[in-house]
Amino acid sequence: MDILYKINGIKAVGNRICLTIIPVEEKKDFDTGKVLRNLGGFMENMKSQAVISRNPDQVSVTVDEYKDKGYTLGDVISVSINKG
Repeated sequence: MDILYKINGIKAVGNRICLTIIPVEEKKDFDTGKVLRNLGGFMENMKSQAVISRNPDQVSVTVDEYKDKGYTLGDVISVSINKG
């Protein structure tokens, strides 16, 4: 299974490069009527998004791979998740 992520942070940690990533989501129109009909659900969603923003997903790559691939902020990458 491949998941698309957008790179929104790059940091050197020791001899590796840590890429901070966020999932790519399709754009949705903001419906104020829907928010008013389900205010509790809207508030819970905002809380969960705040927790995620404090603990972002990260992947690390070697310095050589970082230089070879040329990762930059805003790039979209795919991450494969496979059972062993």
